[in-house]
Amino acid sequence: MRIVFRSIRARLFFYFMTFFLVIVTFVSINLWLDTERSNVEKIDAGLATINLQILTIGELERDFFENEITNINFYKSRYSPYLTQRDTIAQRVFLDLRILASTPGVMSTGLHNTIDSIQYALINYEKVFNEMIRLIIKRGFKDTGKEGEMRRHIHEIESSKYTRDLTTLLMARRFEKDFIIRKDRVYANQVDTVTKQLKAEIQLKPINLEEKKRLINQVDRYLISFLDFVALEEKIGFNNQSGLRKDLNDSFKLIKNALQKINQTLLAKNDQSHRYIQQSSLIVLTLFIISFIVFSLVIARILSKPVRKLSDSIHEIVSQDFSKQVPLVEIQQQDEVGHLANDFSFMLERMHDYIGEIRSKSNNLEQKQRLLMDSIRYAQQIQRAILPENEEIQMVFEESFVIYKPAELVSGDFYWLNAHENKIFLAVVDCTGHGVPGAFMSMIGNTLLNKIVKENRSQNPSDILEELHIEVKIALHQEKHKNDDGMDVAFCAIEKLPNNPDEVKIVFAGAKRPLWYFNNGELNEIRGTKRSIGGQSKYRPFENHAFMLPKGSLLYLASDGFNDQHNVERTKFGKMRLMNLIKQQAHNPLDQQSRNYQKALEDHMQGEVKQRDDITLIGVKL
Repeated sequence: MRIVFRSIRARLFFYFMTFFLVIVTFVSINLWLDTERSNVEKIDAGLATINLQILTIGELERDFFENEITNINFYKSRYSPYLTQRDTIAQRVFLDLRILASTPGVMSTGLHNTIDSIQYALINYEKVFNEMIRLIIKRGFKDTGKEGEMRRHIHEIESSKYTRDLTTLLMARRFEKDFIIRKDRVYANQVDTVTKQLKAEIQLKPINLEEKKRLINQVDRYLISFLDFVALEEKIGFNNQSGLRKDLNDSFKLIKNALQKINQTLLAKNDQSHRYIQQSSLIVLTLFIISFIVFSLVIARILSKPVRKLSDSIHEIVSQDFSKQVPLVEIQQQDEVGHLANDFSFMLERMHDYIGEIRSKSNNLEQKQRLLMDSIRYAQQIQRAILPENEEIQMVFEESFVIYKPAELVSGDFYWLNAHENKIFLAVVDCTGHGVPGAFMSMIGNTLLNKIVKENRSQNPSDILEELHIEVKIALHQEKHKNDDGMDVAFCAIEKLPNNPDEVKIVFAGAKRPLWYFNNGELNEIRGTKRSIGGQSKYRPFENHAFMLPKGSLLYLASDGFNDQHNVERTKFGKMRLMNLIKQQAHNPLDQQSRNYQKALEDHMQGEVKQRDDITLIGVKL
């Protein structure tokens, strides 16, 4: 045992298991009590649902008696939405009662007998209610049931020309209505008396015997129907304290009392479980605190002092940049802390070796990094050299500006200019990618445009784009390698007409890039063909768009970098916003426009926002 306990791991394991068993015991008790309380809460929730359903049934019955027993459509169709909904809820109550009876904890709380009594009371309640509905339908209303029979007989008497002047007939109808309204037997007896008087009056009428018998027969039938009507009303109940109405109310009260009894039982059980859980939680918390304190003291005695010495020694070594002159403290213990100190010492020796090796490699990497950056900066100078100089642009346009912002040192965007005789060719090209890969593509694109326009003398913009597409595919061996590298181009041919010095002819062709021109206070857009230069895109012929513009009109060509630049909320600047900005600024000189566009872009990129793509925007005045 002593040998085992010399190990920190064994001692910690022993203390931890003791602590764990104590906690598990009391947590198990707490979980059991919590399960009991959960069962009680489930019963309580189920009971609350049933109670609400019972109340809903009562409300639906009240609505039925208030609205449907005087609704002739109910008696004709035998359908009532109140009864349909009530029957659905009643079936659900029976189902919920069966579920509640099978809920864990019902037997332990002694509620099964009470739930059974609710089920029996509910069955009886349903029988009484169904019988009441049957009698109500049999009683009828207006032209249906017994009331309809009664009215048909009395109308037969009223329609006879021999009884129209009988006051007694009107008295019978009045007492009949008084009974229907007040539900009092006195009025029923008065109807009986008045009908006898009515028969006597008919006997005295000077009419033929056959008609007299018919009228007296109708009076007898009326009286029989009325007395049947009275009997049905009496069975149903003149008020809530008689007949089936009283039975229905008694059953409802019985169900409510049983539910209230269960509620009281559950409340007491829940309070008891809550007290037990509180006491158990307090005991568990106390034991946890005591065990934690003991465990902490043991950990501190076993580990704290030697680990603190080792930690201080390591901090000293680190503060001296792992100098070999600072030795690691020696730990004489033969346990895990001692082994850890030996491991640290071994690791420190190896680290000294690695640090020397890393420093050597770091120096080499720094030198290679400098060479690489020097190469990229030189590539930047080369790329800048192929772009048209400002003087070149100013020679062919009255006013102009160029916003050219590579995302990195070198760019995948470039702009291209060529003037030949009375024609000016201007293009903005957005190559696949940015940085070094994009820059290589831009060099290829610039070289190919020079070849096509300057050497091959192609002057039709759509033909130039088609030739550029073919040349890119050949240069990149795309038929063989199936890569999709390419470029989007806005290409514009501007021609001065000798016979029309006030206007300029524009021919534009685009590969996924548009041309914007401003004239007469309006900014117009000509969209490019939905097809890129190079790659495996679906073939669509590049289209020329030719039109005339007066001198002083403005042309704008751009890559998609300005549009796609997002802000801190990752919302793009957007094409429509850029077009609106151009329209707002078009009345300003082009150099001021350039400053305003750049200011708008800077405001959009406020915060820690990195430029995500190369940006090129060119504006020229014709």
